[in-house]
Amino acid sequence: MTAAARKIEEFDLGTSNDELPAGTRLLFGQFTIESFLNSGGFGIVYLARDSLDRRIVIKECFPSTFCRRVGTTVGARSRQQQDEFRSTVASFIQEAMTLSKLDHPNIVKVHHVFEENDTAYMAMDYIDGPDLLQTVEGGARPLTPKEIMSFLGSMLDAIGHVHDQGLLHRDISPDNILLDKTSGQPILIDFGASRKDTTRKSRAVSGLRVVKDGYSPQEFYVHGSKQSACSDLYALAASFYHLISGETPKTSQERLSAIAGREGDPLRPLAGRFRAYPKQFLQAIDTAMAIFPRDRLQSVAEWRAVLGGTEAPKPVAAQSRSQPETSAFSASAPVQSEAPQHAGQPEQRAASAVSRSRDILVTSAAAVLLLVGLLSLPAQLSSWTTPVADAVPVASADVANTTKDKLVVTNVLRLPGGMAFEMTETPTGIETKVSVVPEEDESTLEVGDVLLVYEPSGETLGTKTALRDILTREFAKGLTTYSFVIRRGASTMNAELRLGVAG
Repeated sequence: MTAAARKIEEFDLGTSNDELPAGTRLLFGQFTIESFLNSGGFGIVYLARDSLDRRIVIKECFPSTFCRRVGTTVGARSRQQQDEFRSTVASFIQEAMTLSKLDHPNIVKVHHVFEENDTAYMAMDYIDGPDLLQTVEGGARPLTPKEIMSFLGSMLDAIGHVHDQGLLHRDISPDNILLDKTSGQPILIDFGASRKDTTRKSRAVSGLRVVKDGYSPQEFYVHGSKQSACSDLYALAASFYHLISGETPKTSQERLSAIAGREGDPLRPLAGRFRAYPKQFLQAIDTAMAIFPRDRLQSVAEWRAVLGGTEAPKPVAAQSRSQPETSAFSASAPVQSEAPQHAGQPEQRAASAVSRSRDILVTSAAAVLLLVGLLSLPAQLSSWTTPVADAVPVASADVANTTKDKLVVTNVLRLPGGMAFEMTETPTGIETKVSVVPEEDESTLEVGDVLLVYEPSGETLGTKTALRDILTREFAKGLTTYSFVIRRGASTMNAELRLGVAG
């Protein structure tokens, strides 16, 4: 889609073996393909002309992992993939129909949706102008602070409109924000990653979801992760962070790994570094880029409230910041407002967001002296689901006279089915490690994995009882599958723990 905004003579991506040849006519001759522009996991993008000789962009549904072209006709690569292909085409049409209803001056307009060649197409505006990545990399003129602040306001309006329609964009980045030469306005493009809902079969294409290092929040990297409006706002903030600082933002995975390793957030805040911008403007961007979803600005309304120096209106039924809204398979599910969780003025919240994320991971040395064995899950849970703590020595008050390097306390949490975890005091804090995984267990955890973060809420496993508390709370809500960010060797990844159902 980015190429759709550039003159074809300025942008040469080469050719694709699967592309339609120049001169191909679509929709009974209403559109004529001029050239190949771009391709991605779900489609191929072309520069074209309509029947009035206007330059437009045509996007063709072409999930290359399981389809191929014979002549102009597109079909599944095998019989086994036919259902997946048809499901993807249906989703593409539904997406295009939804996007055609978006009517905002800062969002690319979809004009036609049609089926042909056994696949589907959408026709949209051609935006002539550079993207924000070109401006920051020197391919286009630099922007003034006044322009940057104005453009951010326009993008907030556009994203707010998207969210109001029950969608998430999921691919906001500098190269997907174009500066229209005609209007001088920024235009948000490339909704190929947005989704309202998907079927079980269409989940097979979830591996094609868009992740852009530096701009994607950490939840975009995790298969099946929960996403919400603040996920889009993270990406928007990261885009303007790059524009203002000239620095490519650290990836959210780098940040998460460093924070979990007690090294501190490697991302330098904007606030206090650029005097050409108001303090609250920079603080809002910093807060929107908080690594954990619950610490971010949760909506466009809250972002605007911070800029205006007032608190955002709270919804009648306030929700927890940690409550997930949608998954990577359903990244455009309805977006609901969420009440701010942290007290204090907006600028205080913005300034302390990074320190909160760091402090939550640290366990004080004094707390080690008061460790007790783990308790069972609450009595209201059935006995078959109750993790039982192994008997361990309890540190007494006399241990206060013992040096810390001689104090090693390990608690073991055993779950139904035999899976076990060890919570051990280390020089940098509490470490929750997988110690036993039964052969028949369906978990994707492995022995030796270190649990860092409970992914849906961003809670860290930095205390002796953190895992027990999370399982107790979530199981009471009926949850049986739990997703964690883990450290396996030198890598950070996602893995799941499953509690079975009785009977």
